[in-house]
Amino acid sequence: MASVQVTNQLTTTDKDIPTPNPNDGSARTRAKDYLLEVELVNQPISIDLFKDLSATYDPYVQVFQVPKDRIGANLADGAGALLVAQDDDGGGNFPNANSKIPNFNTNEYFNGASFPLTSLPGVNYVVRVTSYNRSTEFPQPFTLGVSTPSGTVTLKDPITGAPVNQGGSTGIPVARFFDKTAGGHFYTTDPIEKSDRLTNPSRFQSEGDEFVAPGDGNAKVQRFLNTASGTYFFTNKPGEIQFVRTLPQFRDQGEVFNSYSTAVPGAIPVYRFTNLSRERENPLNITHFFTRSEEQRRVVQGRSDFRDEGVAFYALPA
Repeated sequence: MASVQVTNQLTTTDKDIPTPNPNDGSARTRAKDYLLEVELVNQPISIDLFKDLSATYDPYVQVFQVPKDRIGANLADGAGALLVAQDDDGGGNFPNANSKIPNFNTNEYFNGASFPLTSLPGVNYVVRVTSYNRSTEFPQPFTLGVSTPSGTVTLKDPITGAPVNQGGSTGIPVARFFDKTAGGHFYTTDPIEKSDRLTNPSRFQSEGDEFVAPGDGNAKVQRFLNTASGTYFFTNKPGEIQFVRTLPQFRDQGEVFNSYSTAVPGAIPVYRFTNLSRERENPLNITHFFTRSEEQRRVVQGRSDFRDEGVAFYALPA
């Protein structure tokens, strides 16, 4: 899976547009546009727009198809641009819902777009983040994520064509969640996976961003689900990937984020430990713990129920 995520906010300096709500008359709101490039054709495009819990606006996402290699401030509103999909979060009836594409309940598709929205040759897309109704309070924070099953996806500034990244980091934050049911940690860059777990706090405890997956990483991290324990294993080492594929309880879930295979300048080690207690319960319950924290590493090294396996891979600091 390829994914990209950006955290930003709507402000008074953003594009001034009429609200998407057809019942708003002459009401206007603000919009922020991102140029989306999808490397491969025939890829289903997943978009997730979710607002900060403190935000008061009604988030709305629109997708415009535009000619490839074209940039400009009014790219989505200019000649050749086609509105192909949009989604609302449900407004006041569903205040905690996100805007999603695809969304089987509320998506609208236009100009012959497929369901789900699928990348086409010779075009790029503009993803517009806005408010369905008039918004007078700014700033309004949001997180936008885009993913496809294969290839790469890139969000760019539509005016300059330069890639957009979060907080100056060249990469995507990797969030860590503790699964109270399975008794293990889950790591992801995928905005939909993050959102699903954030909205299920009774099972998943959010532990923030553990590290940043480097955009220029030279080694893909593979994720495996242990069907015996419900926990996950992550590795970028080809030999381990091939070996784990031979174990019947593990299900290969593909490449999930980038990493470095060696300690390049600016990178940090992510350490791996085996949970020996889980394996004593059941030899199939192979469970690991990953951390970039030197303090956590020292604490776990002092426990007899964990085995230190050294550096799993290298990433960037969160």
